[in-house]
Amino acid sequence: MPPGAEQVFSRRTCPAPIDIIEFIANLNDERGSASRFGSFSGAVYDTAWLSMISKVDGGRTDLLFPQCFETLLDSQQDDGAWGATASQVDGILNSLAALLALATRQRSEFTDSLDSSSLDWRIERARSAIEGLLQHWDPSQSLHVGFEILVPSLLRQLSSFDIHFHFPGHSALMYLHNQKLRRFDPSLVCSTKPTTLLHSLEAFVGLVDFDQVGHHCSNFSGILGSPAATAAYLINAATWDDRAENYLRTVVTANGMRGTVPSAYPTCIFELSWALSTLLAPGLLPRQLTGPEEEKLRQLFENALDQQDGVVGFAPGILEDVDDTARALMTLQGLGKPANPARMVENFQTDSHFRTYKLEGSPSFSANCHVVLSLLGYSDLDGYEHHIERALTFLLGAEESGPISDKWNLSPQYCRMLFMQTLVAVLEKQDHSCLGSLPTSIVYERVPGSICRLLSQTVLAQRNDGSWADSLEITAYSILTIAHCLSLPWTVDLKVLLNESISRGRQYLHTAYGSTDKHDYLWVEKVSYRSSLLHATYCSTALNIKITERHWSTAIVECFSLQSGFKKQMGKLISSLPLFQESPLPSVDLVFIEAGLVARRLRKSRDALFSRDDIPMTADKYVDFIPMIWVACNHKSGHILSANIVWEMVLLSLFNFQVDEYMESVVASIPELELPLLLSSLKTKCYGGSTPATNAMMSDRDATGPVKKRKLDGETAITLQNGRTVHNAVAQALEALGRFIEHVTQHGSVLRSPSSIQREIARELYNFLVAHITHNQDNVLLAKSKASATEDSVRSVNNERTYIDWVRTTASDDTSCPFSFLFFTALISERGRNCFEGARAGYLSRSLCRHLATMCRQYNDYGSAKRDAEECNLNSLDFPEFQSSKSQVDGRSQTNGSDPATNGVNPSPIKPTDGDGNAAATTTKKASEANTASAKDDLMAIAEFERAGVTLALSSLTPLSSPVIMHKLRVFIDVTDMFGQIYVQRDIASRVQKASSSREDHQAAR
Repeated sequence: MPPGAEQVFSRRTCPAPIDIIEFIANLNDERGSASRFGSFSGAVYDTAWLSMISKVDGGRTDLLFPQCFETLLDSQQDDGAWGATASQVDGILNSLAALLALATRQRSEFTDSLDSSSLDWRIERARSAIEGLLQHWDPSQSLHVGFEILVPSLLRQLSSFDIHFHFPGHSALMYLHNQKLRRFDPSLVCSTKPTTLLHSLEAFVGLVDFDQVGHHCSNFSGILGSPAATAAYLINAATWDDRAENYLRTVVTANGMRGTVPSAYPTCIFELSWALSTLLAPGLLPRQLTGPEEEKLRQLFENALDQQDGVVGFAPGILEDVDDTARALMTLQGLGKPANPARMVENFQTDSHFRTYKLEGSPSFSANCHVVLSLLGYSDLDGYEHHIERALTFLLGAEESGPISDKWNLSPQYCRMLFMQTLVAVLEKQDHSCLGSLPTSIVYERVPGSICRLLSQTVLAQRNDGSWADSLEITAYSILTIAHCLSLPWTVDLKVLLNESISRGRQYLHTAYGSTDKHDYLWVEKVSYRSSLLHATYCSTALNIKITERHWSTAIVECFSLQSGFKKQMGKLISSLPLFQESPLPSVDLVFIEAGLVARRLRKSRDALFSRDDIPMTADKYVDFIPMIWVACNHKSGHILSANIVWEMVLLSLFNFQVDEYMESVVASIPELELPLLLSSLKTKCYGGSTPATNAMMSDRDATGPVKKRKLDGETAITLQNGRTVHNAVAQALEALGRFIEHVTQHGSVLRSPSSIQREIARELYNFLVAHITHNQDNVLLAKSKASATEDSVRSVNNERTYIDWVRTTASDDTSCPFSFLFFTALISERGRNCFEGARAGYLSRSLCRHLATMCRQYNDYGSAKRDAEECNLNSLDFPEFQSSKSQVDGRSQTNGSDPATNGVNPSPIKPTDGDGNAAATTTKKASEANTASAKDDLMAIAEFERAGVTLALSSLTPLSSPVIMHKLRVFIDVTDMFGQIYVQRDIASRVQKASSSREDHQAAR
């Protein structure tokens, strides 16, 4: 650490932004200490590699860095391992490298200088500890760059000491290893052009000739700035390289000769550009920088960019990357001397995003944020708008697929902070008409939607003590995430909430700063590390950033505003629901804003399958309720579902409502003789086949636009190509419902599912459609029975059916819950898998679904009893089981409620005609209301029994599936429950519009 660093980074109070700026400016003096800067924490991994270097001098062999070996011995834990600073793979890499160092020392010719038995004991403890670490390691969940080549290499090198490990994740690790190196050629590290592989050169011990890589070594940066790689080179090269020794001695000295070294050194461009581009934000510094200060700060970055033709790496002369280049450009913008970004764009652009460096395996989220931020920092964006759009589209897609993460920082909040800064900058540029080429759907739907989710995730994660994750640095990221978007036109209530959140977070920073922070090893190299400079920078910025109000255009304001009437009405509704009384939402405003954005998008899909205006139903008010319900439940879960999954389920919910309307209105009018053709064609379509009818009727459609309607000229029948005559209504139904079936069965997530799941979805989808048709037929019988003047003319709905038979089959099938549940599981499952595999998980999940569907039907019937009675829709309350409840209230036997002649429905009671007609009518009305209330009480009690079934199935299923999957499943359950709870309070379904000829006339004609 350079002079003055201790006063800045080790104080008990957080330094002010100007203090950090002055410290950095003073680094770049005549001695050039800025280029030698690095504040990374020590790494056991790299220290272990340095401890293995021995040098022959005057016929005597000694360790080059004995202090590193002593540090290694001192830091071995009681359990035999070397600590994991932040993640599981840290402990594995640290411990494997340290064990290799111990084994190497044990075989060396100077082992007599150390008690051999002590080494044996340490090695055995290390072996046992590593065995335990590996047993619980899932390599597929590790994010650290290069672990898939480093761990296998260490295992291979240890095997030469007869040290072997067997663990469950070995096959997965070797698969990742082979994927990483499938195109590896030793000439890549031996060529004159440097590659990132050199930074992990130690992974290729025994695979490459280390005598062929010496031209990559320098006194300044060793082998690509890596102490471990440089140590491995010095150990395995046949000829001693003084440049490597000089570099390593510089590294050890720079870290106070304490025997620990960082995972990279020097890191001046990286750390100083990150710090300066953050601290130079408008309004953060108490004074203007002087000319000499600005000159000192600019010098390092201008020289580095000139040296490497407009691009830089994490230190001067080191392999360039887009991350450090973008931050260097942002720093120069902040210092008033912007540099040309053309070389950055040219070197790192791809067709879909910006890569961090050449040969990159997976893209970096944070790197693309930095590119967009750097390009937005220029006053003239001409020529760069399409590059901004490309990177922004990548970022939005990653966030919408969720959850966002990055390979350079372990905290998701770091990505949220950067992305929030990026999105607000995009809106500011758009408001200044600087990004006119961006599609409106990006600016006014996707960007605001992402902002809402980032903000909600941040607010939800704050702890009672004001911190985030009990970490100073993550708390700083979170404060900055909120601060970056506070200038947006939020509601007054939301701004109060956000300011209070910032205040609590700042109080935590003031109180906890200077204490030992074990949770801030967030940055990722080969192992996790902490940067003292960046730690101080982010904390200081979070404590001092100023919130400035700004004027926004009407178009932007509309994205974040709420109508007071809507907010009051919906807020009262949500707060009254049992679902949110125990787990209230931190901010209903955020829910409503995000839901409004989803609803705006949903309205564009309103006619994607059906021409909604052609369906004879009242207004589709559910278009506003569907997004609100899904978004609210996802907020309640902490956003466990990605925005894409929420959208897919919102869209399916819309289509389900529309199918319900279509079946209740249009299909209900189809003559009964035509139904067998409709049913057989629908079955064939669901199961993936085709019939002449479906082939002739299905038409192309625009996936996002309205239906391309088939003109049938008002005929009652049409003739197909095979000569068969089909009723016009059947033809229309096949065309419309065929689009719905195709949307479900041909969805990408369904097609990626196991064939058995695809067949099950097809079966449940068909059952859903059949249930609607069956329910229509039941409604006809109910209408006729209620129209009868005497009990003798009451027609049976089903001679054999009991209420439980009906509610567990037809009634629950036509809620859409069973097939929607399977569709949802396809969305949340891995490709080619189902999240509930096996006999037990499969059975319990379907049992849960059936209880949920039944409960949903019962809640629906409870809330829609009045509408169903008026429209003659068969309702749970029409079954004779509920007439016994009514008779108990009435105090006398109700013959028409228990007579087998009614066969499952309750016709309207015969109006009394004796005595005072008005008094009798009043008495009858009161008795009827009491009867209905008692029956509804029974219905609700039965629904709660079904809820208990859901709870039991859920608790039994939990141990059989992953916590993440169960967390996602609970959102589906909550959504279904919320629909039901809303139905209890209000009926949100549309009603059939009365035409000139009544619906009953159509039904009678059948």
